[in-house]
Amino acid sequence: MKKFWPHALPAAACTALWILSPAANTHAAEAAASFPTKPITIVVHTGPGSSTDIFARELAMAAEPVFGKPVVVVNRPGGSGATQMALLKEAKPDGYTVGVNTASHLTAMRTNLKDVYKWQDFSWITLNQLDPYITVVAADSPYKTLSDLVEAGKKPGTTLKVGGFGTVGAAHNIAFNMLAEKADMPMTWVSYTGGPQAMTALLGKHIDVVNTNPGPALQFAEAGRVRVLGILDDQRASSLPDTPTYKEAGYDVNTSWKQIRGIFGPKDIPMDIQEKLAAGFFKAMEAPSFQKYMETSAQIAGDKKTVEYAAFVDEMDQVGYKWLQQLGVTQ
Repeated sequence: MKKFWPHALPAAACTALWILSPAANTHAAEAAASFPTKPITIVVHTGPGSSTDIFARELAMAAEPVFGKPVVVVNRPGGSGATQMALLKEAKPDGYTVGVNTASHLTAMRTNLKDVYKWQDFSWITLNQLDPYITVVAADSPYKTLSDLVEAGKKPGTTLKVGGFGTVGAAHNIAFNMLAEKADMPMTWVSYTGGPQAMTALLGKHIDVVNTNPGPALQFAEAGRVRVLGILDDQRASSLPDTPTYKEAGYDVNTSWKQIRGIFGPKDIPMDIQEKLAAGFFKAMEAPSFQKYMETSAQIAGDKKTVEYAAFVDEMDQVGYKWLQQLGVTQ
């Protein structure tokens, strides 16, 4: 009877791999060189009209002439990014399906999505925006200043209802907790699927305050329907010149914590394709329409890509993790 030698199959397999490897490498190089050959889809984890949705649509519009192919935005809200991340994780890592990430992705992966996703499960392509947080009340609110709000919130028997995107421990929630800690002010957090939904609740008198980014609030502020009490940044925003920084209002909150928006995708997108995506999206940010959007919505341009962005995400993850531990929502 013919004997089967255990080492024979691995040797044959290695030979096959040696033969196939050059062809596979050639195919990958050709795919990167011709990228893109079809539409690119950007998946957004928030609802239509949110700051992140507006960012994605402005970027997509500016990126189409750069890539020479349609750039399509689809909304997949739910689970603080869980629905979107599930779609991305299952997508083919060819660069044609990517998503918008925010700081809330990182906090979600440390809380409700712990043991489901971690930041290393994805490719990190570009950091496009740094977006400061603002505190907003209705125009007819009795709180005229940030100090008014804080003093009212500290009165016995009063607990302010503060709304914003995400659950306790989400990036927006952490931003307001930073203020609440400095002010020694209790509050109750009310979760919404996006800034516009929180603004609607504010105008409907369901909550007292909204913590959001300038984008969803500006049109309401210009129409005289809301009042922006403060901005978590080192300087006032050009689109909100009368709004003081938290520090100017008397609360020296760490301004390094900002909302981030970038492009990420399935793990193991070839680096050549990641580089082409990064170059294309950064080129799109130079478009006059995108520059105008950045200015009017008080955005700060990001400048990190691929390896640099992954390192930045790691740093943000550590900062957020410390706050999540402090808030008691993770260990």
